[in-house]
Amino acid sequence: MKYDLLQEAVFAGLPLPDCPIVDVHAHFGPATPFPLYDASEEGLQASMDRMGVAALYGSPFQVLCQQYAAAANDYTLELVRRYPGRIFGYLMLNPAEPAAILPELQRCHAAGLRAIKIHTYDSLPYSHPNYEQVFAFAAEYGLPILAHTAGEELRQLESALLRFPQVCFILAHAGCLDPAAYAECAQYFPNVCLETCVSQCPRGLIEFFVNRGLSDRMLWGTDMPLICAGHQLGRVVFADISLEDKYRILYRNAHRILPFPLPAGR
Repeated sequence: MKYDLLQEAVFAGLPLPDCPIVDVHAHFGPATPFPLYDASEEGLQASMDRMGVAALYGSPFQVLCQQYAAAANDYTLELVRRYPGRIFGYLMLNPAEPAAILPELQRCHAAGLRAIKIHTYDSLPYSHPNYEQVFAFAAEYGLPILAHTAGEELRQLESALLRFPQVCFILAHAGCLDPAAYAECAQYFPNVCLETCVSQCPRGLIEFFVNRGLSDRMLWGTDMPLICAGHQLGRVVFADISLEDKYRILYRNAHRILPFPLPAGR
């Protein structure tokens, strides 16, 4: 069996050659509710170096507790300043405090954050009117939104996908439930991208989306350190898809979609 150069690098235990991977879904910070092997900044960097991850977009673990949004954003800004050009941050908000949403958006945008993360965990559904100012701000300033999606969350977003076509909505954990629903959503809405990380990793999920013509709308993510980054990389590197599609998923699409200059590759 002949392996491509990405697969050969993995077998050799080397970072992927000429493939500056972009992880669009990671987490960091000390406030984790989960028993993780290594959630430190050093552990994050070491994992990136082993695989050849050039840059990542992440948010603190407080994304699960949105009442701490301002403190979480402060931590993100500090980390982004310490690792310029390598770690980029999503700003997060508490939709249950509508009066605080716009000031926090303005503060974090002025400080340099250029992407938003939303999550309904222990909070309001995406269809709630409090999200309107989030979507409108993203539309005005061209900020992509990473939206945690599973089950009802996908349906709750549909109105915003239609009304804010200029916003790139990145659907986190695409295919974790009902892969066909994610594929149909991305095929119908041109402003939707699919982020790849899922914990159960059903075989053939990457191929499922690529075979539906969506390779230019897929973004690689890990959810690390909650999920092993190497596991998520293997799902793409060893998928039965073309080498060009692997490059699209691992970094080329991110270069096109995300608002920061990223390292060049093949």
